[in-house]
Amino acid sequence: MKYPVFATLLAVLLAGCADTPTQDASIEDRALASKDAKKSADAKAAAATATEKAAATQAADSAKVAAKPAEKVQTQGMVAPDTQVKSLDGSQAGAKGADGKPIGASGGQAGAPGQAGVAGQADAVLLDPKNPASPLVKRRILFDYDSAAIRDEYRSLLESHAKYLLKEKAAKVILQGHADERGSREYNLALGQRRSESVYKALSLLGVPDAQLEAVSFGEEKPVAEGHDEEAWMQNRRTEILYEGE
Repeated sequence: MKYPVFATLLAVLLAGCADTPTQDASIEDRALASKDAKKSADAKAAAATATEKAAATQAADSAKVAAKPAEKVQTQGMVAPDTQVKSLDGSQAGAKGADGKPIGASGGQAGAPGQAGVAGQADAVLLDPKNPASPLVKRRILFDYDSAAIRDEYRSLLESHAKYLLKEKAAKVILQGHADERGSREYNLALGQRRSESVYKALSLLGVPDAQLEAVSFGEEKPVAEGHDEEAWMQNRRTEILYEGE
């Protein structure tokens, strides 16, 4: 009778021992689940905090932008391009006056009648060898001692005479070469001839035909200044320009 009871007690004890690990495992599982839930809650709280901070930062930036005064932007109207062409002297080419006619470079109306004629008449007056106001009244070209070279100061004078001769094809000039009293008669005749031919060549280079030119020499025979000093000699070393018929 003792053995069955003992066996029964032993079986009960073994069964209780077998249930103990199952209960412990259940407790451990609940602990792990509790830890995972806590971590998830902590993560959600951190995410919520970060979201709140980002929202607060964005709200602060928006408040700063709203509080900052707006900058003024200057605007300029478009400048219309100047379609008028200006000439080199600063006047406007192609400009029109109040009557719609083009204005010339001088400010007057282009093509105004009589202007070209007036300019031509003035030019003709200035290039008249008989007009006291004309540069053509100057007919004397002086030379250095024992020289037939034309000085630069007479270049404009020769150009004026050449211009008149080119315009007046019927006009002719006689170029008379002279020398001062120093030297022999023969030498001065040759020197006078070289001086007249220098002026002849200069006018030829300016386009005057040979048919309108003649070069001669008088040597020392016709002085314009009576004297025996440098002042008189300087006046006598010359070439005279005489127009035919004078």
